[in-house]
Amino acid sequence: MKKKLLYFTVMIILTAIILTACTTEPFRLHVIANSDSKVDQEVKLKVRDAILELVNEDMDNISTKEEAEEYIASNLQIIKEKADEVLNENGMDYTAMPVIGTFEFPEKTYGDVVYPAGEYDALRIVLGKGEGQNWWCVLFPPLCLMEIDPESTDDLSVQNGEEDIQFVSFFEEIFKELFGLS
Repeated sequence: MKKKLLYFTVMIILTAIILTACTTEPFRLHVIANSDSKVDQEVKLKVRDAILELVNEDMDNISTKEEAEEYIASNLQIIKEKADEVLNENGMDYTAMPVIGTFEFPEKTYGDVVYPAGEYDALRIVLGKGEGQNWWCVLFPPLCLMEIDPESTDDLSVQNGEEDIQFVSFFEEIFKELFGLS
């Protein structure tokens, strides 16, 4: 009887955790290149990498979209300075304009998780004129790093790639271990 009660309690807790994780609203990162020239597209990806490196560790410690948005808002000047530094190091004669807002995004799939097309809150970084192709990902929950192929600078393959991403559930592994399931 106690084992069944424990099992039932664990299942309720796991269900609540899974439902919470699945309904988490995303906060996105959107980087728009100055133009579609090869140089502008390459520098866009360098800015992306620098920004993700800048915020990655702190984003891992954030548990809500609101916290993510607050963190980004409080670091907006630092983000601008980092983006401008990358642009300057690459000889660009334009600057970055980071802004937090609500923007239209196409559908995006991460493994079994689908974010439908629609309006999402995001950090948008416009480089120069902002007339080039863009790159975007989900900054919170932190899914951006799964999208980056370090060997590729092809923007469309990063955005629309069909990589096989596998999610592993920490709670499922614990549950299997507790109850001897394989």
